[in-house]
Amino acid sequence: MQKKFNGHFMRTRCVMLFCGLSLLATQIFAQSPFTAIPKTTGYTVVFYNVENLYDTVDDPRCNDSEYLAAAANQWNSEKYLHKLEQISLVLSSVDSLSLPSIIGLAEIENKSVLRDLSLTNALKKGKYKIIHEDSRDPRGIDVALLYKPSAFRELWHQKIPIKYDTSSERSARECLYVCGILGKKDTLHLIVNHWKSRSGGTEETEEKRIMYALAIRHIVDSLFNCNNNAQIVLMGDFNDNPSDVSMTKNLQALPYTGKLEYHKLYNLCYDLPSKGIGSLYFKGWDLFDQIIVSTSLLMQKNTGILSDTEATIYKRDWMCYRNSRDLMVPNRTYAAGKYFGGFSDHLPVTIKLWLLR
Repeated sequence: MQKKFNGHFMRTRCVMLFCGLSLLATQIFAQSPFTAIPKTTGYTVVFYNVENLYDTVDDPRCNDSEYLAAAANQWNSEKYLHKLEQISLVLSSVDSLSLPSIIGLAEIENKSVLRDLSLTNALKKGKYKIIHEDSRDPRGIDVALLYKPSAFRELWHQKIPIKYDTSSERSARECLYVCGILGKKDTLHLIVNHWKSRSGGTEETEEKRIMYALAIRHIVDSLFNCNNNAQIVLMGDFNDNPSDVSMTKNLQALPYTGKLEYHKLYNLCYDLPSKGIGSLYFKGWDLFDQIIVSTSLLMQKNTGILSDTEATIYKRDWMCYRNSRDLMVPNRTYAAGKYFGGFSDHLPVTIKLWLLR
């Protein structure tokens, strides 16, 4: 399936998007000061794992029984609407000047909850369009993308199949690839990820996250083979930290040091754990939610798209509670079977993309 996907991708899409573009020779070069770059319009990109955003309707195609009125959680319309308001409050607060241009999401049940989210009071001014495909996840939780049509125009999208070398292959949750135009000017490739969780043990599930990493790297290399300057943003809940083997060896997402090399990915979250920054807390901070960009988005150039050199984990006290270790950690909707009416067990990660003159 992976070969079939790549063949279709290469023949019908890359040629259309990149034919006639000159390929630059592979080289290593030093980055000049970021502040010297003439920036114009800024576009906020956010990824947020919203922790089980289910509606109240029983879907026979997936196991959503935990989020029904008769279940132990006693999920109902009031709780659902409150959850939508909580998530929209976070997303609308990330950028103090405007609503985010592009929002990647994980753990959403279906397109219906995305419509409801986009129509909340806090987000409806964005007039967000929705990109979503049902995945093979047995619980029915998917990834998706929302975007402001005033900032981004979709060209096409496709699920990225993930192949495990195990009997559980059919339950592998796909990733989402989106190709579009940012600011009516430049092609941008987006991949929204939600890799295999650590449920069942970190070491026991590591191989499956490596399968995700290899599949995504395969797509990235296909884009690079079409154009050395492909502008790529990976975002998601990778369920591994930036320094773990799936990220560094298999996905080959490197720390940004100021020097760049073509055909590389740079993890804009790599240095955050050393600063004590995480995106979720369980017996300690982890940084599973990350944004990764390709070389071209960090290059000095006169035109195109430029990325921030480091991502930000968006954290405010009102999104958190003080735990038994006296730490402010994400305030969840449910925890240990109790309803708290919070936001999510994850914090959002965000960057700014700048459209150059």
